[in-house]
Amino acid sequence: MAYASRAAAALVVLAIAGCASVPVTLVALPPAPVPDMRDPGPGATVLLRDVALPGYLDNFPVVVGRNGSALVVSQNTEWAERPSAGVARVLRDALSQRLGATRVLIAGDGRVPDADLTVEFLALDPQESALHLDARWFFLCTDAIGSRGGRSELRVPLASATPPAVADATTEALVRLAGVLAAEVPCQAEAVLERRLPRKPDRMPTVR
Repeated sequence: MAYASRAAAALVVLAIAGCASVPVTLVALPPAPVPDMRDPGPGATVLLRDVALPGYLDNFPVVVGRNGSALVVSQNTEWAERPSAGVARVLRDALSQRLGATRVLIAGDGRVPDADLTVEFLALDPQESALHLDARWFFLCTDAIGSRGGRSELRVPLASATPPAVADATTEALVRLAGVLAAEVPCQAEAVLERRLPRKPDRMPTVR
């Protein structure tokens, strides 16, 4: 009896050790692909503030599916970085590619942005063979003139219910969102240049 108990305990230890020895694979969001080259021209500078993700997504386990309120999580793959950090990185890069590197500021840049951009994701997870993005966004202009906000919702087909496919679809969704945001930037070129250039006097002074 004692021998059987010891044998059972040994099997449990071996099972636990076997589970612990399974390596965890890390996956990161791929960078935004470079769009066709174009000259975005002058315009407002933008600072992307920290993005907000739902708590159930802003964690290291990778959500690969969803059935109503039930989440399907990968058993042996985790995000290589906190998802909110990866989402901000990819979205900022995609915006920089569309607006121009000098117009998308980063922390510590030293310049005062013409507009602060805040993005709150209500959804960014696989649903019914597609990645569903639902985000509220708001541009706050420094002078408060032209500030605007909106909400964007889109779906990107999901190749498979695997972490790499989820990562690829997430980047694609963020790139599409960046295209929407780039077209909505307030305080556009004419108003920005007018504020930055020295103002001319209304009339020339009379020479005596």
